[in-house]
Amino acid sequence: MNTYYKLITTIKDTFEEDARVNTVTTSGDDDIDINKKNLYPLVHLNVLDSPFITLDTTAVVRYNVEVTVVDIRDINKEIINDKFWLNDNRHDNWNETRSILKEAQNKLVKNINGSDVTITSATAANILSFAKENTLDGWQETWTVDVPDIYTKSC
Repeated sequence: MNTYYKLITTIKDTFEEDARVNTVTTSGDDDIDINKKNLYPLVHLNVLDSPFITLDTTAVVRYNVEVTVVDIRDINKEIINDKFWLNDNRHDNWNETRSILKEAQNKLVKNINGSDVTITSATAANILSFAKENTLDGWQETWTVDVPDIYTKSC
């Protein structure tokens, strides 16, 4: 198994351990919700790049991974006059998906899974509202992840 496979399987397995997550997807582009039979909450992984880096990181391969966690918005058809909560579950979605994202991040920062695949930094999580024109709410952030490089040997 090379470092790329170790990266994606470790992150996928970490999210699948969370009973709240129903679907984990990946692709090489921005298609988060192309399968109309997805179950939510959904986690989408998009490996952005793998920079060849400085001398201090020759024992690892570094990847930047965009992680998106979304749930589908449920809109209540009843007329509600509450201007704060409105008539949908957007706040519930943001609360739950941020919790899912943070729990997985904590596991990978603390190496709880024992894989030595660890997050070294992360961007701020950006809130998603009605993402991709299909009523998805959630959070998205980019993780910088180091994977031990035991596969590449120098001469």
